[in-house]
Parts: sequence; C-alpha cells; structure tokens
Amino acid sequence: MNNMQPIFDPTTHYQIELKGRINEQWLQSFSSSLEIIADDSRHEEDITILIVYTDQSGVIGLLRSLHGLGMTILQLQIMRRKEV
Repeated sequence: MNNMQPIFDPTTHYQIELKGRINEQWLQSFSSSLEIIADDSRHEEDITILIVYTDQSGVIGLLRSLHGLGMTILQLQIMRRKEV
C-alpha cells in the first residue's frame, strides 16, 4: 500500500508575481478563476500579482503562456488556505 501524500493539493490557490502589466482580457480568457491584484507600492517598476485557483498542470500551463508572452515571472507561491 502506498502511504505517500502528494506534494500539491489537486487544486489550490497560487500567487504569481510578474514584472510589468498584462492584458486582463487575455487572462480572463485563459481562466475565469484568475484574480488580478496590482501592487505598485513595493517597487519602482510595475508589478502585477495574480491569484489563480487551479491544479498543478493548470499553473504550469499558465506559466508557459506567460513566458511565451515575454513576461518576467518574479515569484510563484502556493497560498495557504488562511491567506486566501
């Protein structure tokens, strides 16, 4: 019997921090579960923070699409349930 627990929940909230701005319509076409939070106060540059509820393959697909658009991904973080 295999008692190993998966590292990632089947679906969870991820926070993705990007350098620059991104088209909100494009994001909503990718996933309706995306929430966009703009945070200019911490940095001199434009920073976009995304929160998405998806599984691991969904977040990998989103990261690949963002990379394909030339976006700089600064951080990816799994959010704890109480942070959401």
